[in-house]
Amino acid sequence: MKKLISAILVTILTLLALASCNTNDDTKTPDTTENVKINIGVMAGPTGMGMAKLMSDAGENSDKYAFEIYSAPTNATADLASGELDMLCLPTNTAAALANKQSDYITVLAINTLGSLYLMSDAENEIKTISDLEGKTIYASVPSSTTGPIINYILKANNVNATVEFEADHDALVAKVKDGSAPIAILPEPKATAALMQNNTYAIDLNLSTEWRKVSSTPLTMGCIVVRNEFLKEHKSAVDSFLAEYKASIEYINTPANLSTSAQMIVDAGVIPKLPVSTKALTNLYGSIVYLDGDEMKAALENFYTVIELKKPESSFYYEK
Repeated sequence: MKKLISAILVTILTLLALASCNTNDDTKTPDTTENVKINIGVMAGPTGMGMAKLMSDAGENSDKYAFEIYSAPTNATADLASGELDMLCLPTNTAAALANKQSDYITVLAINTLGSLYLMSDAENEIKTISDLEGKTIYASVPSSTTGPIINYILKANNVNATVEFEADHDALVAKVKDGSAPIAILPEPKATAALMQNNTYAIDLNLSTEWRKVSSTPLTMGCIVVRNEFLKEHKSAVDSFLAEYKASIEYINTPANLSTSAQMIVDAGVIPKLPVSTKALTNLYGSIVYLDGDEMKAALENFYTVIELKKPESSFYYEK
């Protein structure tokens, strides 16, 4: 009898142990840590400068991020479309055009760059006001960038007729400034500084951010970062984690006390090639390298798209945490 009772007790204890194991498996909290590497496209120049601290912290062998530098949006947007990139820093008008072309394709995460455009000219074409551009030819760079809509709006608001001709990329326009074949040119930092260093007969005449504020009440939102919706839906927690690090990176780069370290990080990241240019450009861009998200981002972009008469994407275009 005792042996029977003992056997029954052993059986009961075994069953309880198994039940306990099964219960623990069923109620175990899932691991939300995502082991996914985010492939990020970074534009050379102001749109990419805020990423430099994050790129430095991540290092070349990061298991979280892989970065690719682009000189113009065309190749970058192609890589985004093919899935080679998960995120991309790009002009705000390009982001809207992509979203309008293909619904549920991308989401804008944050604005990263405000005004960074400067109009320069040689000694024979000193421009003191927008009105001085009447009848002139203005050379600009990257047809798909925000430069075209911005200068066209400023010219129209001032009732000035001028011709705008585009070079394929910033470096092509810098070369024309260097040899004097672009007497009046618009370039963003750091290319504006680089151009002036190569031809000292030119000088900056107008800050287009200043001219924009004279005729518009909306911020000059030039750059942003977007994510493919397919990636966002699968890896939202990884996106949110990245955004926290990206915001901290921008805040560091945008702090004057960090100038020398930040300028070197920007060069090391490949966003700007030379330290003197990086230092000067960063000094000129304090306040223009930003992190704006949520409702502030949405309001600024929608106002900007209205001003430049660009079709506004659907409300789902704007990221909400």
